[in-house]
Amino acid sequence: MGGSLLSSLFIASQALDVDQGAIDVSANNIANANTPGYSREVVDLSENTPVETANLTYGTGVNLEQIQSIRDQVLTLQIAEQTAQQSGAQTELNALQQVEALFSTPSQGIGADISAFFNSISQLSTDPSNAALRSAVITAAQNLAISFNQTSQSITTNQLTLNQSVSQTVDQINTLTQQIAHINAQVGAMQQLGKDPGGLEDQENQLINQLSQLTSVSETQTQEGLTLTTGNGTALVVGNQSYALQVQTGASGMQDVFSNGQDITSAIQGGILGGTIQVRDQDLPGLLNQLDTLAGQFATSFNTAQAAGFDLNGNPGQALFSVTAGPGAAASFSLATTNPNAIAASSDGSQGSNGNVANLMAVSTQPLPSGDTPTNSYAAIVSQSGILAQQAQAEVTASTTSINQLSDQLGAISGVSINEETTNLLNYQNAFSAAARVVSTVAQLTQTVLNMGSGSATTS
Repeated sequence: MGGSLLSSLFIASQALDVDQGAIDVSANNIANANTPGYSREVVDLSENTPVETANLTYGTGVNLEQIQSIRDQVLTLQIAEQTAQQSGAQTELNALQQVEALFSTPSQGIGADISAFFNSISQLSTDPSNAALRSAVITAAQNLAISFNQTSQSITTNQLTLNQSVSQTVDQINTLTQQIAHINAQVGAMQQLGKDPGGLEDQENQLINQLSQLTSVSETQTQEGLTLTTGNGTALVVGNQSYALQVQTGASGMQDVFSNGQDITSAIQGGILGGTIQVRDQDLPGLLNQLDTLAGQFATSFNTAQAAGFDLNGNPGQALFSVTAGPGAAASFSLATTNPNAIAASSDGSQGSNGNVANLMAVSTQPLPSGDTPTNSYAAIVSQSGILAQQAQAEVTASTTSINQLSDQLGAISGVSINEETTNLLNYQNAFSAAARVVSTVAQLTQTVLNMGSGSATTS
């Protein structure tokens, strides 16, 4: 193609196409500067193979090899991992804060009612046969029973609410994995054609990030394309195929998560699903177990103290509280009798005796079988609920900081710099204008040559 006008026209025309493509890329970057998940694109330009004629080498212009999205897969994976941790911790924190509120008011609740109950017994010691003081003890006992019942019911209600969330979250996971598998198939098709699937990969990364908010996922590239699994290795997406999770009612009555018939509930971590399961199956049952233990042991200890004395009628003391031993103790905690005369204050059967009050009061200061006094046992429950919430808050803070740092790093690599793109745009526009002038100049020269040829033919 030598150094002819035709070759110059070809080189300039090709430069116009390349520069126009580069201008489009920069313009697209600028347009998507604020688009979440967008990875900036760059043009890969290369010199065409020169042509050698005799002892001369002629350049043949520029070629736009490809348009490539700039991304860092390692940072993307780290952000997804931290997103799962943050989302899971935030889910735990939200649920635990509701439970913490049950124990956080010193003037109300079980702790305050235990103190009020023993205060009423202390008052009774001053006048053991006083009907009003005896009624006050029964009222205080009823308030304590109600507090145990309501606290237990509130924890159970929170469990049931979280249980409903499991099914909803699994449905969301299945929807996202279907979408990811569909896009994954499109990405593979474009890669086979040698095209850059940058836009599709951005969409896919956004969907994976949404999936990470729901559960922890691992991402690998295989011959089939992108593969996504849960933290324990359960397949969610393999290439263009998605694998749905299922929900079934387990032995505990709660919704368990299954994959291909295998129960994977206990192995799920991170994200809303992992956080929900952690609170539903571990944190709340732990607190409820402590509450049941306190209710059962308190009732048994006080009833034992009652049996050591005599009621107002001189009869041996009978149980004041009724409770189901073991799980459900707090929910079943109630009064075995509401008769004020049943309080066994007497140590010898006489109405004026208060000799057994010391035994009744000792229940408040002596350790229960669990090793702590009733007040300290309840304080331990309050402390545990606070510790769980604080741990979740600390994890939210740490993961949020990590996400911000990783996002800043990724933004420096994949984000759009308006200043840089504006500079690129001006450079490509100048190159385009220069190439256009070459085309115009070559066209004029060609016309001149043609005119010269036409004039020579006329003269001859």
